[in-house]
Amino acid sequence: MNKQYSLIKIISLLIVICFAGVSCKKYINQAPITSTYGAEFWTSQQSVEQATLAMYGQLRSSLRKDRSYFINGDLASGIFEASYPNWWNYSPISTHNPYSGGNFNFSYVPYLEPSLQNWSRFYQLIAQCNLILQNVPQMSTSLFTSESIKKAYLGEALFMRSYAYFYMIRVWGDPVYVTRTYNDVDYGKIPPIARTPEATVLDSCIADLKKASGYLNFSGGDPVQSIRANKGSVYALLAHMYAWRHDYANAHNACMEVINNGGYSLEPMNTYTNIWKGQSSSESIFELSMQYNPNDPNFKTQYTQGDDNSINWAEANFDFFGNTFLKGPIVDNVNSSSWISLSGGFVDQFFDTTNDARYKAILKSVPAANSDPAGYLMLKYSNFNYQQPDSKSYPYINNNLVLFRLSDIILLDAEALASTGDLEGARTDLAKTEDRAGITEYQNPTNQYDMLDEVVIERGRELIGEGWWFYDLIRTEPTQGWLEYVGYQSDRVSPANKGYYWPLDMGTLFPQDNLLTQNTWWATHK
Repeated sequence: MNKQYSLIKIISLLIVICFAGVSCKKYINQAPITSTYGAEFWTSQQSVEQATLAMYGQLRSSLRKDRSYFINGDLASGIFEASYPNWWNYSPISTHNPYSGGNFNFSYVPYLEPSLQNWSRFYQLIAQCNLILQNVPQMSTSLFTSESIKKAYLGEALFMRSYAYFYMIRVWGDPVYVTRTYNDVDYGKIPPIARTPEATVLDSCIADLKKASGYLNFSGGDPVQSIRANKGSVYALLAHMYAWRHDYANAHNACMEVINNGGYSLEPMNTYTNIWKGQSSSESIFELSMQYNPNDPNFKTQYTQGDDNSINWAEANFDFFGNTFLKGPIVDNVNSSSWISLSGGFVDQFFDTTNDARYKAILKSVPAANSDPAGYLMLKYSNFNYQQPDSKSYPYINNNLVLFRLSDIILLDAEALASTGDLEGARTDLAKTEDRAGITEYQNPTNQYDMLDEVVIERGRELIGEGWWFYDLIRTEPTQGWLEYVGYQSDRVSPANKGYYWPLDMGTLFPQDNLLTQNTWWATHK
């Protein structure tokens, strides 16, 4: 189960996903529509491996679609601003800096791409997970190297399905919850399914993850194993699910499993950027493979007329990382709509720009130029090369996307401890990341409110540009009020309205499921 997969294998399996319903009429459908992907396929461990690799590829494609992973987790928090003023067709999100005051309401509808309001791609991933979970238990154990290998495939699928639902919950709230496939039926006859309360879905996902933890082993901190789900990634996801529902006692217990038993260790500051180079750091718990693969046929389409789907499947695609965070003077000959952390904004307010070693390692100050404001470029994903080095043209990225790492779990544990009144324990956790960065002066809050604020700020400093901070603001909103601080109206983010959730593209989704309802805030606001 430690084997690194290459995209060329996954591309050869796109037909697998097509049979699993990628282009089906209803987004909730789980079904293969022909017998080609029936019992004839599930005849060997290799077939299960192929289906599993396709599952990871689908997750990568889903998170990369229109840079949604960073838009949902970073941009909506105000930590970055899109540098080109016309990006997103005059979206108000790119015209105000929440840290300098003014009317900043994140009114991002109807200006954004419909794909950012459409969760269908995650149901394609869930379909793949459900196919594995349905078919593998029926296969003879004799077809596998061992029973533990067979169970590990089930653990990976349970983890991936749980991750998909948790991601949707944090973005859209209540999902449509399906855990079965629909075999040999007319899609038009599948009944509509209503949304399931997120608390119910989380209960089911937590139960699935507990089962998965019994099927998988810890990686021992081996970075080579970080691109496949293991017991460490299972407990990391469990910790975040518990924290999301403010069950901080269980969140702490899950964090301790990762910290004490996972074998992970914090990357030294002098090699800090190894974290994002791809399978290069024992701090990494779970990451998606996005490094350059010369045999990847989809990579070549990103500079031709390739469609969006093939670009999303390309491993070293420049657009996802590069056009989000990089531009000149970092990368040459690219007309990039990169994001800026504005001068006077998050970096200047919360980083010690004199002593914080992270500031020196991952941020670059750039002046105002070409209608772009002054601010900071984020360099975590700046490991790139050119297809044509002599002319410095056709750049490609050679980083991985880290979804869970040890510092995230240490700081989540600090939040859990502070929330349950253990300020000294929270201070000890904070010291682990802040000492590494050289900013020990921030470790001395004397009350719970200030300690939680410091944890939120430190998570922002440590995890900037990793798709986390907006969810941190939502999770801690009840006690800390961070969403109002960054510009959201208090009535919008109230428990009744939950206007931090994104709207659903009802024009596309409702005809497929007429029991679907719009999120409360967006039902009356545009």
